[in-house]
Amino acid sequence: MFKRKSFILMLCMLIAALALTACGGNKETAPASSSPSASAGSSSSASASESPSADPSGMPEKPAELTVWPDVDTDKLAVLEKAAAKYTEKTGIKVNLKPIAMNDQPETLSLDGPAGKGPDLFYQPGIGSLVVKGLVQPIKVDQAVLDAYTPESLDALSQNGVLYGLPLVTETYALFYNKKLLPEAPKTFADLEKIAAERTDAKKQQYGFLFEATNFYFAWSLLGGSGGYIFKQGDDGKYDINDIGLNKEGAVKGATLIQSWFNKGYLPKGVNSDIVGGLFGEGKVAAIINGPWAINDLKKKLGDDLAVAPLPTLEGGAHPTSFIGVKGYMLSKFSKHPEWASDLAAFLTNEENALDWFKQTGEVPPVKNVLSNPELTGNPLVAGFSEQIPYGQPFPTVPELDHVWDPMANALKFIMDGKDVQASLDDAVKMIQDKMKMAGAK
Repeated sequence: MFKRKSFILMLCMLIAALALTACGGNKETAPASSSPSASAGSSSSASASESPSADPSGMPEKPAELTVWPDVDTDKLAVLEKAAAKYTEKTGIKVNLKPIAMNDQPETLSLDGPAGKGPDLFYQPGIGSLVVKGLVQPIKVDQAVLDAYTPESLDALSQNGVLYGLPLVTETYALFYNKKLLPEAPKTFADLEKIAAERTDAKKQQYGFLFEATNFYFAWSLLGGSGGYIFKQGDDGKYDINDIGLNKEGAVKGATLIQSWFNKGYLPKGVNSDIVGGLFGEGKVAAIINGPWAINDLKKKLGDDLAVAPLPTLEGGAHPTSFIGVKGYMLSKFSKHPEWASDLAAFLTNEENALDWFKQTGEVPPVKNVLSNPELTGNPLVAGFSEQIPYGQPFPTVPELDHVWDPMANALKFIMDGKDVQASLDDAVKMIQDKMKMAGAK
């Protein structure tokens, strides 16, 4: 559909720039009238890579401190602490970092925010239902700052043309493989199955390939690549939440394929991220499906034997539709200092700090000048993800997506245990519909 294609095209242009510098980060930004950033702030002559994001003379009185809820990750927290310290040195404002698991933050904020214990900024993968739940407010930054980011990354943190946060990373997932065990990346899943048949020895914890097959985030690539859909999207880019495709032919076909891998013993029951990353890092697995957040850790374990390629094709040459996500700092509805919190978000995601974030974590920031930086364009591991981008799919930008995750996780677990695929997906869709109805969806 138009919106999906335009989103993927831009991401292809910007993230594929990691391998194809002709699509580098010096593209002109769309006019403010066509971007959610138009409602976020006025124009400024300040450099897009600098902060503060607003004229200091027009800012309210500085707060003593600002609170940020980052995700829980010790290594990434160290990088954020460094950037926060620079902001404190620049402004005199203390930055209080309180790590909370990203998926737990909305619920925690709904309780802590009204009680005055919430953050000024919190970290989320897209806008989702944050507006409906009343957890965010429009971010306040200058157009010159917004021009530093890719338009589509801003769209992912916007709803109805209003921007609520600033993006830090854009990501999808791809195929990691160990060149010592697998000199070349498999082109098809049929090839990957042959590798699994040859290399799988569960008693020795050795496998041809592994991934979190009961995690809908990863499993979706096979359901969508087989012709499934979550909510039907029209030519105008809008989603019909009453047309759910998760129990229809394409999704059933993809889920049946996943079940066959459990039945054949290619995937162990209960496989999770720790098993996937641990066994692959130990050299016991030839290939895994994972995201760019895993690059640095796996590089330390496998060195030059680590390689990344796009996901293999499915039957008939269809490409798996990996999710494309944008994570960023959202401005809390309960922040008492929205101007300075917005300024902090702009500082943490500016060119200097975004480039350092990539160097330290391997995650790709949607900042134009960073995307064209040789640090990224010359990195073959990151380039492997850029090749997957054209086949990816952004998260449906509707609050009802929140109601999909748990029912589909349950369905995939039933499918793993050998339950009927169609019945399991039928039950999941019924549960999604019930959850939407209870939430007041129309």
